[in-house]
Amino acid sequence: MPNYALLLAHDEHPSPTTDWPAQPGGPCEGWAEWFESVPLLFSVLLGDAKHPPERVPCSAYQDKESLISLAAPMNQVKARWQWLKTQMEPLPTNWPESVKKQWQAIDDIVTQSQRQWLLLDCATLIPEDTDTPEYAAALNQLRDQCLQWDCSAEGLPDSLQVLQQNPQAQLGWWSHSVLMRTEVIERDNDDDWPAWLKDHYQERYHSAWDEGTDAYYVMPKIHPRTGAKLPGENHRDNWPVGLVTPYGRWLVKPIEGANGAFTSGGYISVRYPEEAEGMGEKSGLKDLNGNWVVPPSAGYRNAYAITPQVMACKSASGPGMDDLRSLPGLALLHEGVSSIYYNEEEDQFIRADQGPYGNSRKLLLKQDGQPLFDASKYEHINDFNAKTGLAVVTVRQNYIDDKGEEACHVWEGVLHISGKEIIPCQYKTIERGFSSSPPKVLPGSKLLAITDKGQPHVYNTKGKLLASPDIWCPPLNCSPKKNELLTFMGEGPEAEMVMFSIKDFSIIRTGETWDDYRNALRGMFKGLDGDQAETTTMTRAELIDAEDEVWMSDLTRILCLGDEDEAAELLQEWRDCVAEPDPDDMGWDEDDEIDPNEIHLPAGENALTLYWVHLIPIATQFARFDWKDADGIADTHWLPGTDDWHWDTPADGVESGLEHLAEHLTGRDMALIKLATDDDSIRITVVRADDAEDFLDRLAQASITAWNYSA
Repeated sequence: MPNYALLLAHDEHPSPTTDWPAQPGGPCEGWAEWFESVPLLFSVLLGDAKHPPERVPCSAYQDKESLISLAAPMNQVKARWQWLKTQMEPLPTNWPESVKKQWQAIDDIVTQSQRQWLLLDCATLIPEDTDTPEYAAALNQLRDQCLQWDCSAEGLPDSLQVLQQNPQAQLGWWSHSVLMRTEVIERDNDDDWPAWLKDHYQERYHSAWDEGTDAYYVMPKIHPRTGAKLPGENHRDNWPVGLVTPYGRWLVKPIEGANGAFTSGGYISVRYPEEAEGMGEKSGLKDLNGNWVVPPSAGYRNAYAITPQVMACKSASGPGMDDLRSLPGLALLHEGVSSIYYNEEEDQFIRADQGPYGNSRKLLLKQDGQPLFDASKYEHINDFNAKTGLAVVTVRQNYIDDKGEEACHVWEGVLHISGKEIIPCQYKTIERGFSSSPPKVLPGSKLLAITDKGQPHVYNTKGKLLASPDIWCPPLNCSPKKNELLTFMGEGPEAEMVMFSIKDFSIIRTGETWDDYRNALRGMFKGLDGDQAETTTMTRAELIDAEDEVWMSDLTRILCLGDEDEAAELLQEWRDCVAEPDPDDMGWDEDDEIDPNEIHLPAGENALTLYWVHLIPIATQFARFDWKDADGIADTHWLPGTDDWHWDTPADGVESGLEHLAEHLTGRDMALIKLATDDDSIRITVVRADDAEDFLDRLAQASITAWNYSA
């Protein structure tokens, strides 16, 4: 969604209870909007040196009490408009006809309005929370801008000369239809489009919607220049496209002839058909209001914005190469780069390779395109942690192997955002959540590195080596669990298995050996060689007859945290699902040949297992996540005991999040239970700590594997 300034006129003085309906005919009307800034005309209408605007609440937001908007009585608004007209008219002769028509439309809206108050909604333009001093200061700054002009004086003051010089950027976009902005702008299915859109346009592709501008990505059914009808799907590459909001604001018009438009880096990147193969597409950049910043006539090919300060475009240095230029000045920053990567949601640095493939150097750039430091020695630089300023880096070391052939090692280390190496690049792996994550900071501000021999080295975040015991980790156990690392001492089958504490560096002997460990692994993977386990079948009537009321009552009581009424309701829903399962609840696809009255029971399972399968879809006490959805876990605040839980390091990975949540729940006398699934997803629930062991025992009776993370 774009940030915007919105002018709304209302019958009443804005208050915490004012109603702002999005449909016309009510107590308010839309006037104008503008993306990313407050245009000067909005400020002129709102106030002047003698009559500054009033700070008021805006009940359209969740915070209905704070003073987050500006307002002015309509009689003052109209008086300022008449003063401005007197100073501006006759309009400059160099104004385009479209702008002159807009000026007249503005006059009609202002002078014909019967409302009593004008409100400026600018909440999305101020990044701070509405109830903070920082927000108030930013709003005051907008208010104080009105003090620069006196609307009773003769002549247009210097502060308003830009209205005549650059009206396209200072008037705003005026239409009563912006009233829709009082609600969230969302994409509708094309069947529900208004007639002006549905009759003449269709989506460029299924669900074509540009989130950066809240606009449909469309193509006309009739070519706006040739009159030709829209061709078949395989012949539309060069067909004109447009970006239009649901309320009719065109940001890119099909008549312009562009065959591609998308938002990136805070701009609309516009592409035109390639004139000859290999030349690249003629292109340009518009701001989010549809005004050219880099027009196609500038001559840049395949241009798009990476950040608000940096543009990439086709380079003459070689095929597949781009140049990086500054915005809006277009100064050349870096020539001949490739593999450009920028993630606004992570550390907000630009990563790229400069030079030909096989002989390139790594670039790590700030948002303005300037180097953060010399990164040329590194093969890869992962995301930096916002708090610690640390990232995992890799270097490539070439060597000649035993066969006399060229080979290479890839070594990992840890780098500070200043460019200083905290851990030297000589390790096989650095402990972290995901492959691109920053290093995981373990309790006590510690970092874990594993050598190519499997030996753990523990550092602090300043780079001091704290421990390097003579032990080694097996390949499948290089990550600590609850601050302990499964390791071995010695060599061969009799190597002793020990637990290494990251907390105090103690070593606890387990009495088991490497041979025991390998045998246990073989047991884990037994049956995965393609052999089919024996199965039996059970009818639904037989399943209903096999009900174990005590077992079911125990589970529902535990899941409902002892609430008898809630447990009884869940128990009845469970029985209903067993008796007559809903295909949608059970996740049965219409194409699947499933007989609901004949149930397959694999060897090792029992009727309780089948009852459990029917509980999972209908019970709301379970949370399920993708195996790598650490952000989803961080946002989980609806499970019991999680309302005051905060975890702000999702980059550490899912396991770290579960451990952090389990530790929090322990302080609330609750336990986090992780349940086995038949895919790579994660399912969890929360029970009372005193019920955890009993819960696991009941699940074991149904051959369901589960783990108590709070134990």
